[in-house]
Amino acid sequence: MRKYVFGALVLILLVATAAAAAFWPARRVPQPIAYPHKTHVVDNQMECLTCHVNADRSIAATIPSVTECMVCHETVKPESPEIQKLANYAKAGEEPPWVRVYGFHPEAAVVFTHKRHVKAGIECSTCHGDMANMMDMRENVKWTMGKCIDCHREKQVSIDCLVCHK
Repeated sequence: MRKYVFGALVLILLVATAAAAAFWPARRVPQPIAYPHKTHVVDNQMECLTCHVNADRSIAATIPSVTECMVCHETVKPESPEIQKLANYAKAGEEPPWVRVYGFHPEAAVVFTHKRHVKAGIECSTCHGDMANMMDMRENVKWTMGKCIDCHREKQVSIDCLVCHK
């Protein structure tokens, strides 16, 4: 009898842990300047590639330089405290020390290329979640090898190890 009770408790704990992980809020990643994707993407209808200009032609999506941001923000909301921070970096000729939100652990030896995914028509939200409606930076999607393999199978793309790992 004790075995069954113990087994049931373990099962309940496993289910509760899985449910908590599935519904746990995304990890907020503090940045040196608050960047509201919603303001740019939804309210001003900017495409992801407007700022992440290399996503369709490079391994990395890249973050725009402070100079590129200031092209608009010289005149758009210059009174905003966050834009003033941005302007200060621009005046100093420095880039804000942005904190990486997505990435793979080095020991995974993953060579991820945005270009391949963009060219294949994969929407940014597939990998990054609903960034368009975010007012802060969050890791909306937790990537695991299993998730990648599931997506590759769904899209009928190779799951050969050397496609993603070097």
